[in-house]
Amino acid sequence: MKTKCLVVDDEPLARKLLHGYIAKIESLELVRECNSAIEAGNFIRTTKIDLLFLDIQMPELNGMQFISTLKNPPAVIITTAYRDFAPEAFDINAVDYLLKPISFERFAKSVNRFFDKQAELVTHENPIASPSAFIYLKADRKNHRIMLSDIRYIESLDDYVKVYLVGSTLITRENITSLESALPSQSFVRIHRSFIVNSAFIHAISAEAVEVDGKYLPFGRAFKKSALALLNLKTTKE
Repeated sequence: MKTKCLVVDDEPLARKLLHGYIAKIESLELVRECNSAIEAGNFIRTTKIDLLFLDIQMPELNGMQFISTLKNPPAVIITTAYRDFAPEAFDINAVDYLLKPISFERFAKSVNRFFDKQAELVTHENPIASPSAFIYLKADRKNHRIMLSDIRYIESLDDYVKVYLVGSTLITRENITSLESALPSQSFVRIHRSFIVNSAFIHAISAEAVEVDGKYLPFGRAFKKSALALLNLKTTKE
């Protein structure tokens, strides 16, 4: 499966350059180019994007402001002519910070960094089969090794994700959609835009919610049917 990319830049030549670079890498697919953050925001609300190439200085809404409006932003590679925003890029957990003019060699290194980061999330081909399966999650500027069997559920909040573990919690800026892709769907079920649950910790299921350790997590309308199917239950009538 190819990585779906979105390019957001108000400069036509910059978009054309990135278009050409993306076309050279077989594992990438450019699904759209946008000339403003507002256009990108309208598009990204209806289409799943894996990797966002984002300019910063744009009219009306700059790149950093745009990212702050997204509840679950995709992975981001910053593309800009300005060095000044590097600290902010770190704060949003950007994969990389590319300074224009961007060479293909530098672009390719940045893409490889994205794939390396994705590979860190899952280290076993079939993690459900192994009690020792784990992922790495970045929090507090460190990569934390987390056993899959210790994850009870995951909650997406305004600009971060809270991972509820056995005996503790961890807060990360990884977005919930990336975590959903990395976790084995046989065990981890997306029940709501804001919740992923480990089926091993589900105590009860009603028409409206699942119970995990005494807490009731609601089904989202868009996720309920597929979630119940993964849990081998029939869809209940709304």
